Amino acid sequence: MLIAEDELERMHKRFPYPRFSSAEYERRYSNIRAMMKDKNLDCLLIIGGSAAYGRLWFNVRYVTNMMGKAEMANYCFFPKDGAPCLVVRPGHSLASGMLARSAVREVIVGDPNVLAGIVNTIQERGYDKGRVGIVEYDPFTSIPKNHWEFFTSRLPQVEFVFVTREFIALRLLKSEDEIEALERSAELGDVAILAMAERVKPGMTEGELFGIAHEAALKAGGEMGMIQLGSAPMENPDVNDQRPRPVGRVIGPRDFINNEIGIFYNGYESQTGKPIVTGTPTKWFEEMFEIALEAYKRIAPTLQPGKSSADSLEAAKFVLDTGYEYYGGFLQGMLGANPRHEPQIGFDRVQSGEDRFLFDADGNFTYKPGLMFTLQVHLIDKSHTRSLFLGDSYVITEGGAKCLNKVPPQMFRIK
Repeated sequence: MLIAEDELERMHKRFPYPRFSSAEYERRYSNIRAMMKDKNLDCLLIIGGSAAYGRLWFNVRYVTNMMGKAEMANYCFFPKDGAPCLVVRPGHSLASGMLARSAVREVIVGDPNVLAGIVNTIQERGYDKGRVGIVEYDPFTSIPKNHWEFFTSRLPQVEFVFVTREFIALRLLKSEDEIEALERSAELGDVAILAMAERVKPGMTEGELFGIAHEAALKAGGEMGMIQLGSAPMENPDVNDQRPRPVGRVIGPRDFINNEIGIFYNGYESQTGKPIVTGTPTKWFEEMFEIALEAYKRIAPTLQPGKSSADSLEAAKFVLDTGYEYYGGFLQGMLGANPRHEPQIGFDRVQSGEDRFLFDADGNFTYKPGLMFTLQVHLIDKSHTRSLFLGDSYVITEGGAKCLNKVPPQMFRIK
C-alpha cells in the first residue's frame, strides 16, 4: 500500500514523533546506494525487531524511522532504484499511531506473511536472478534460520550477500542531525542521574530508584532506553556489574549505587554513568573513584582526529598496575542505538580477528571527526566484588573531543 503524502502528514501532526529532515534521509540513501553499487547489489533486506531495549530496530530506523510494537522481525526493502519501503505483517504495524513514525510512504503487507511478501516483491521487481544484500541486526546476530531457508528455497537463483559490516561502516561518521540527537540523548541521561542523586534515600528499594530514573527521562521527552543499576553495601560489597532489572533489595545507609544510563532519543543513544553513595564513602571506594577519574581524564584527550585506539590503550594501561582492572572495554562506538556497540576498544578485546572488522591490519582504529564513543571506565577488583562505573559520551570533532554530557564526572554523596 502507498500512503498518500497528505495522509502521512496528517498522521505526523497527530502523533508528533521526533524525526529527521528529508535532506538527512537523502544523505543516508545516497551513502547506502554507493555501497550497493560497490557490491553490485540489486536490493537490500534490512531486518529489525523488538529486543535488546529496542536496539534491534537500529538499522530499520536508520532508513525508515520505523520500529514495531512487539514484532520480532519486520524488514525494510531497499531497491537500487526507487524509494525504500517497509515489509510488515498485518496488525499492530498498520495502526496509524505506528505508521506515523514512517519516513517512507510504501508499506508492503506480508501476504500471507512477511517472508512471502519479501519474496513476492523481489520477484515482481525482477531481482529473482540477481544479488540481494542482507543487513542483519548487527555483525554477530543474523536473521533467523527459518527466514534464510524460506528465502533460499523460494529464490534459488538469487545470490544472497551479507553486507552488515559494510552497512555499519557507512554509519560510523555522524551528520550534524545525528549529533544533535545524540546530544539530546546525553541530556536525558543527565536528567535521569540527577533525579536519582536528588531523590535517593536509604530505605528506598532498588525498584523505586529504577522508577525515579525512568520517570525523569520519560517526562523530559526520552524513549524507554537502557537503565541499569547495581547497589551493594560498601563495607561488604558483592556486585561487579549493573543490572537491567531491579531486585528486591533495600538501599542501605552506606551503599554504593553504580548506574549506566542510555536513554534513546529518536533512535539514538548516548550513555553515561556516575556513582552514587549513601553515607561516607569507604577508603577503598574513594581510592577506586580516584583511579577511575584519572583513567577518564587520560583517555578523553586521546579522542582526537589522527589519534587511534593504540593511543587510548596506552593512556588507559596504568590502571592495570593499580590492583584493579577494566570490566570490558573502556571505549565503545555508539553508532546509534545498536545491539552491539562497535568499534570496541579495551584490553579484553583481541586486536585482530573476526570482530575487528573496523580495524586496520595492525589492529588499530584511527579516529576521525564525526565518530562517537562512550568512554566508560568500569573498574573491578581481582575478586570481582568491588566495582565502580564512570562514563560519558563523546563525539570527535576537528578540534578534539567534545563531551555530550553536561554533568561532569563525579561521585554523588548522599548524606
